[in-house]
Amino acid sequence: MTCEVFLDRLYDDDARAAGRGRGRVPPDLAAHLLACDACRAAYHAACADDRLLSRALSEAPSPAWRMEVLREMGHDRRGPWSQRIAAVNEAVVWGILAVAAVHVLQGGSSTAVSIAAFSAGGAAALLGPGLAKHWKILRRPLRWV
Repeated sequence: MTCEVFLDRLYDDDARAAGRGRGRVPPDLAAHLLACDACRAAYHAACADDRLLSRALSEAPSPAWRMEVLREMGHDRRGPWSQRIAAVNEAVVWGILAVAAVHVLQGGSSTAVSIAAFSAGGAAALLGPGLAKHWKILRRPLRWV
C-alpha cells in the first residue's frame, strides 16, 4: 500500500471506527502503519481530530455562548444605499461569471443550466462573506474543548 492510498483510506468507516476504539484497525492499514512513520503520525492525528470533534458535538455549549452567538447573528448591519447597490452589482457580476464558466466548461448549455449557474454565482457573492462570519462564530466551541 502506498502512502497516498493509506491517507485516502484513512477516512473510511472501518478505519474511523478503529480510531474511536470501536473495532480493529483494518489489516491493510495495520501493515502500513508498522512500516511508515509519516502515515502513523497522520493516523494518530486523524484519530485525535475525530475524538475532538466527537466530544465537541456531544457536549452542549454553555447558555452564555448560545446567547452570544444569537446576539452576534442577530445584528442587522444594513449599510447605506451605495453599499446595497454595490452588493447587487457584485452578485450580478458573479452570476455572469458563473454562466460564462458553465458555457466554457460544457461547451454550451441549456437555459435552465444557465439560470442555475447565475443563481449560484449570485448567491455565492451575497452569502460568502456572511457564511464566513457565521462559521467563525459557530466554530468557537471547538476551541473550548
